[in-house]
Formats: sequence, C-alpha cells, structure tokens
Amino acid sequence: MFSVERNLRGHHGTITSLAFSPNMKQLISCSNDKSIILWGLQQKMKAFRFTGHTSSVSDVCFAPAGNLMASCSIDGSLAVWIPNITGESTFWKGHQAAARSVAFTPDGRQILSASDDKTIKLWNVHKSKFVASFNSHTNWVRCTRPSPDGNQMVSCSDDRTIKLWDLKSGDCIHTFYEPKAQGNYVEFHPTGTCIGTALSNGVVKIYETRMRKVLQLYEIHNGPVHSLSFHPTSGNYLITGSQEGTLKVLDLMEGRPSYTLYGPKGAVHSVKFSPDGGYFATGGADNEILVWKANFAPVLDIADTSSNKTSAKTKIRPSIAGGLQGVDVKKIVASSVTEDRQDIEDASVNSKRSSSIDELEISKKTMDMQISDSLEKTGNANKTEREKRLEIIIGDLVSQVDVLTNTLLALEQRVTFIEDQQKENLGTGIFSNGEQVGAPL
Repeated sequence: MFSVERNLRGHHGTITSLAFSPNMKQLISCSNDKSIILWGLQQKMKAFRFTGHTSSVSDVCFAPAGNLMASCSIDGSLAVWIPNITGESTFWKGHQAAARSVAFTPDGRQILSASDDKTIKLWNVHKSKFVASFNSHTNWVRCTRPSPDGNQMVSCSDDRTIKLWDLKSGDCIHTFYEPKAQGNYVEFHPTGTCIGTALSNGVVKIYETRMRKVLQLYEIHNGPVHSLSFHPTSGNYLITGSQEGTLKVLDLMEGRPSYTLYGPKGAVHSVKFSPDGGYFATGGADNEILVWKANFAPVLDIADTSSNKTSAKTKIRPSIAGGLQGVDVKKIVASSVTEDRQDIEDASVNSKRSSSIDELEISKKTMDMQISDSLEKTGNANKTEREKRLEIIIGDLVSQVDVLTNTLLALEQRVTFIEDQQKENLGTGIFSNGEQVGAPL
C-alpha cells in the first residue's frame, strides 16, 4: 500500500520541516545546517539551496499560491523567499528568542510565527510589518497553525496547554490542558472542526473545536511525537512521526492505528502530505528525505497535476486507542530506493535585512511584484476553496438528511409492525401479557 518513491539527500544536519508546493512540482525542506533546499520533483528539475539564517532553520512553508516561501530560525529571524534561482528574500528580526514555527494564513496575506519568547506574532506579508502579538502562553510556543477558513488559529506550548484563538480579535477562545505532556505540533483537520496534537509522551489527541473536548486519543509511540499530517482531501487518515523513528498511519473513521511504517534511520521530525494526498514526505535525524506513495485512493501522478479532484470529507468518530493490544496493525518496511542525486545549486540570495521592524521595506521591485501576483492568485484560489468547502458542507447535509429519512422509515415500519401485532392479539382475544378475554368464569 505504501512505497518509497524518492530518497533526497543534500542536507548536512537534522531535517526539521518539509512542505510540498501547491502544484506538487517542488518540495521544500529546512535543516539544522542553517539552509533551505528547494527540490524539483519532476525529471530534469534542479534543486536550489537557500542560505541566510545564522542558526538552525526550524520551520518552512509555501504560500497558498506557491509564489512565496517563508522560514524561521533559532536566531529569531523570519524570512520570505521567492522560490527560484535568484533567491530574492526579505529578512526581519521577528522575535527576541528562537522562532519555532511559521505559517501563511489561507489568503496568503499574513504570516503567523511562534517563538521561545512565549509569543505568537502576526505579520503583513506585502508590507513586511508587524500586525499583532498574542500573549497568553507562559512558556515556549512550539507551533502555531491557522484554521482552513482563516478565522482561528491553534498553538501548543511547553506550558502544557493547547490554545484556540480568534485570529481577528486576538482573543484566546479556549485552552486545552495537558497535565502529563507538552504539545510539540498542532494542525487543523481539513474541515476545520478538529485539531490534531502531537504530544511529548507518545500520545496523539484529536480535539473537537466546537464542543471543545477530546474526540480521539491514541497511545501509539514509545517516544515524543514530533509531527503529524492529516490526509488533505478525505480527512480520514492521519500520519505521525516520532522520536523512535517510526511512522504511524491512523484510520480516523475506524478510530485505530492501521499501519506502522519503517524507513527513516532516526527520529522523524517532519511528515507532510502532498496537496492531493497521494504522496507524503518524511525527514528527520538521518538528514534524508523520503517521498512515499500512499495508495489510499486513486491519486494524481506526481508529474501530472492538471486534474483537481477532491472527495467529500467525512466526520471523525470518537475513539480511544489505549495501546495496540488486540489491534491488527500492519507493519511495512521501506524497501531500498536508489538515492536521488540532484545537483544542488546555491541560489543567488539577494536579501534585505533589518533589526528594526519600523525600518522594514522590500527593496526590489521584482519581490514586490511577485508578492502582489501571489496575493492575486491566492484570492482566486480561495474562491475555489470556498466552493469546495460549500460542496463538502452540502454533501454533509445531504448525508444527514438521508440518515434522518432512513431513521423515520425504520420507525414507521416499527410502528406499523406493532399495530399489526395489536390487531392480531385483539382478534384472538389475547393481550400482550398473556391474559385471555371472554374466558368463562
């Protein structure tokens, strides 16, 4: 069911984060070696190395339109890049301590960042300016991610809390407390109704955002869980990566782990599905990236992204998997794959640096044009996403109406059956308790 398609080598340190481009033609990775590599996933595409951060690069992501990348570093800096050989970028001092997490909002106009300075910050991409700060955590903030609709965000911290925020008002809507472990990674389910949380005690939890309760709990790893990723089109599966070097595939509809994957030679620090859900990439302490093919359903070939098919997302059932005893979990060991030796060129990085937020300006017109173009394309993409979400909502409503209709039909049949029984009993002169009417004294 799963097979390793590519083995990418080029980093000289632990790989900390991965992301596919929206068109699936490229993959970006960052590492403790202070660099970012943009990999070509199609034949004859070159890889480019981006440098500029002065310490480990902790997170990296693509803008929704794919025309920009963002990264953050342990040196506290944030950067926005154009993903091509010119490597044009804008750097700014984002935090007073290590920056751990960075993410574009769904409209591509803003960036969220999280840091060891206990804050989450919101930035305007086009103006490269600070917008707002979210100050409720009391310890390092490990990760923050926006909801699919862009109205909320979620964060996890070493203070052992998971916080749900209103992104527009800046208010903390709810706090989930974790008495036994800290959160290492958080991510919204594609429907936006659930949150996946990777914990330091080997547990994965799924929180329901409206009822604000634990929906599913999986005790599946023997070490800290560093990363997780929801299947983007169906939402029915979740992949996790841990310190012990294994990957777990969870069937969220069945509420149980389905597969254990072996392949990485050390701790897995990042796992990420491709936009169509047909592939996923893993990276970690062995400095290698594995690109896996996941045959959950018919998918696009990685070199052919002309089609854009999405299946309706289904609801997750409540479940608690307290260990693997009695659960049939299939084990898959990655077969040896020929190393993909891409020539990695150093991008000609042209960057603007500033330690003062007020002094930040994008110096190059090309950078400004690329950002504007990215925002325009993202707006069009958001229309498509809204249409898809509307189709999913309508599909869910139709399914619920079907369930109600079937329930009413079953009740009607039951009532008819009871009425027929009563008529038959009255005809024979016997009540349901066995007493006979009209019997002689």
